[in-house]
Amino acid sequence: MGNLDSDLQYQDIFNLSYFKTNIMKKQFFTLGISLFITLLSIGQTLKIDHDNAIVDFNFVSEKTIGTVKGIKATIVFDAKNLSIASFVGTADVTTLTTNNKMRDNHLQQEDMFNAKKYPTLDFKSNSIKKTEKGFLMNGDISIKGTKKEVSINFTYKKNVFIGKTVIFSNDFDVFSQKNRDNSKVLVKITIPAL
Repeated sequence: MGNLDSDLQYQDIFNLSYFKTNIMKKQFFTLGISLFITLLSIGQTLKIDHDNAIVDFNFVSEKTIGTVKGIKATIVFDAKNLSIASFVGTADVTTLTTNNKMRDNHLQQEDMFNAKKYPTLDFKSNSIKKTEKGFLMNGDISIKGTKKEVSINFTYKKNVFIGKTVIFSNDFDVFSQKNRDNSKVLVKITIPAL
């Protein structure tokens, strides 16, 4: 028969070791699950076709149409899990064209877009939800240092996002009109994913 005191001491050490091992296993398991979920979220980040991404606009009262390119965006999108979806992007103001060089040069100046100080148009989504015709995204657009909330209706078909919204140039102190409604600009955003 062995020494009872020694056997109990050994038993206590064994139990403590076993207990610590279980805690470590649980911590590793939790860490593994967290890492897996993070990787799933990262896995939904889409690469975009920068060369073919474009913003089309129509300044209604002036009957002026044009485009802005130079789009850079980080898009996390999964139609089945919109809780992880987000859009963050910029467009290069210096690429703005209306097919009129004099007007385009003027639009870059301080009294218009002030491209030297504010070289990009910026957007960041706040929420995205499903609708009957596609999706509705709410977010903040920043133009010339002014941030405004906008709603963009968009579809995602054949790896192409197409969004439409309305903004008012008066809200951003760009080509302001006496009547705000006359500063309405129809905007269409096309972003192909690779």
